[in-house]
Amino acid sequence: MRLILIRHGETDANLLMRWSGSRDLEITNLTTLGKSQAQELGHWFKKENFIPTHVYVSPQKRAQDTARLAGAHWNLPFVTIDDLKETGAGIFEGLTWNEIEAKYPKQAENFKDSRDWSYVEESEQETDRRDRANRILNLALSRHSDTDIVVMFCHAGIIQHTVSCIFESPKLWAITTKNTAVFEFQLDANKWSDLSRHRFNPTSWRILRFNEQPHLPQQNK
Repeated sequence: MRLILIRHGETDANLLMRWSGSRDLEITNLTTLGKSQAQELGHWFKKENFIPTHVYVSPQKRAQDTARLAGAHWNLPFVTIDDLKETGAGIFEGLTWNEIEAKYPKQAENFKDSRDWSYVEESEQETDRRDRANRILNLALSRHSDTDIVVMFCHAGIIQHTVSCIFESPKLWAITTKNTAVFEFQLDANKWSDLSRHRFNPTSWRILRFNEQPHLPQQNK
């Protein structure tokens, strides 16, 4: 199975360095450039004759719009699943870091070095984020055969957690995920859990693309 994770296009929040999360805000809609990035991704898919067998999309508008523009020529249903939504940043959502430090100084101080979301009211906790990412991976492995090509349009935060789950890493790795970046993995579902025989068999799982934007000219990256 080929599993492809794609981040949404640029938003005003990205451009203005404002924290995005699981809520749809006016500033989390795609910019003109963000729409162009999604369209360019669609052109690249068409040029590569790339047609997935299944498409899953976050319920949030920026991901839905990216999927609609990038997959406009695909004649197949897009399935919305809540687990693909962005990780919730609680009271930090919509704010710049300077605004967070001014408005919530205690929370900002506690969070700054620890990145512990328990200090941030209304936010999604790390265990819940990791549980969602595991469900995303399990959905792909349990519902799809090795001939399937599965595309998921989602967000930087949940991609970060899902990649950690794919790598079976207890740590959360920092990934500066680019807008409309493509992460592509080849996974053998039949061998995934058979660690006694396949733990060190790299032919069973491959990294084909990691945070790549092959569809964009340099000025749009």
